[in-house]
Amino acid sequence: MRDELTRAVELLNSGRQYAPFFEWPAKEGKELGVAEEFIASLNAESGLGLSNLQLQRPDPPDLTCLSARGDRVAIEIAEVVCEEAVRRTAKGEEVLRVWRPGDLSSSVAALLRRKDEKTFHGGPFAQTFVCLFTDEPMLTLEAARAELHTARFGPFNEITGAFLLFSYQPSTKSFPVIKLVHHA
Repeated sequence: MRDELTRAVELLNSGRQYAPFFEWPAKEGKELGVAEEFIASLNAESGLGLSNLQLQRPDPPDLTCLSARGDRVAIEIAEVVCEEAVRRTAKGEEVLRVWRPGDLSSSVAALLRRKDEKTFHGGPFAQTFVCLFTDEPMLTLEAARAELHTARFGPFNEITGAFLLFSYQPSTKSFPVIKLVHHA
């Protein structure tokens, strides 16, 4: 037991130090962990009834699940994080990214464009969702909602739904998810 606990502590200490909530040692674990919280939050807020979450190989998409009607749904995962802050923190600097008005919308738009340009394997899919996630320490849920409320993204060829998932918020006892509006 002590060896397992020691390994767990070492793993935590060796991981990324900036915005680390969703960090996992392997990409597949990270994608699955994020997607599990995304599906649970989306189902709780909207009653979509998504289930049977599975990693998709080869990707993209990162994962698939089933809708309440049994249709296949593709899910792509991407992180909203300041890569410069990640790099600088890894070098020992104490850095926090300050998100100014428009920064989040620009970051979201770029990530969604990249995801929409991919060729998806294993289809057809009834829907293609993109789950962007964040643990940015200076990006509050309230500020994100205010900025994204009026933002419009797209149009898209593949994406049918896009969302921003926040790390666990003690005030709401949940992983809040914001639906991103896109042009049809």
